[in-house]
Amino acid sequence: MAELDGIWWTASGDGPAVVVPRLNVDWTAIDLSALSDHFRVVVVSPRGFGPSTRPGSYDLDGFVGDVERVLDHLGIDAHATFGYSMNGVMAAQLARRSSRVTAVACGGFPLTADLSGMGERARRRNETARQDPHAWSEVVATYDPLAAEAFWDGVAALPTGTLADPGVPLFAWWGAKDAVVASLRSPSDLARDLDTRGIPFEVVPGLDHDGMLRRLDLVLPRVADWLATVSARP
Repeated sequence: MAELDGIWWTASGDGPAVVVPRLNVDWTAIDLSALSDHFRVVVVSPRGFGPSTRPGSYDLDGFVGDVERVLDHLGIDAHATFGYSMNGVMAAQLARRSSRVTAVACGGFPLTADLSGMGERARRRNETARQDPHAWSEVVATYDPLAAEAFWDGVAALPTGTLADPGVPLFAWWGAKDAVVASLRSPSDLARDLDTRGIPFEVVPGLDHDGMLRRLDLVLPRVADWLATVSARP
């Protein structure tokens, strides 16, 4: 793991670059070798998240800027993005805001949903966690609660469906029993939305939200194959 002006990042593998945002998932605990065997995988934690510093004031431009500072440092001019749940939303946001992004692989989040309430949802989640000292300690170890609220406020301000139209190829997946996805968008409606948009996706039987994260090995080979076909730029 390396650090640049308070922004922590790691890199592994060789080949076309794939950027993996680290917001609420510790990717060091997850086997991403199906990607790093074929790509240069760069995990970047914007300030406010993971091991990076906590400046206390946040906005989406800052999160994107932190990722791009690391990419500038590494000399990466073009890359795909990959993420799951909140990190997948960040992967799509990077594509919206940067001409460097060549493709987006987003799992565990319905990008076509109406997300207007996500900021308030984050505040309620933080307030609930505050009532439990153990849960709160886990939250603050993972990210600054204010950073999460700022992130979701930025998402909530987007017109419905914006994240599903990043201007580059998009691949999606989720577990068939994912209650988090279902709480935001009916899975059948989500599948219909993606079909209409011509976006490839995969639904993995028997897995809920956390279970899908633990079993990314079930989808990573397909994601890697898909990225190989759409990430032509080095």
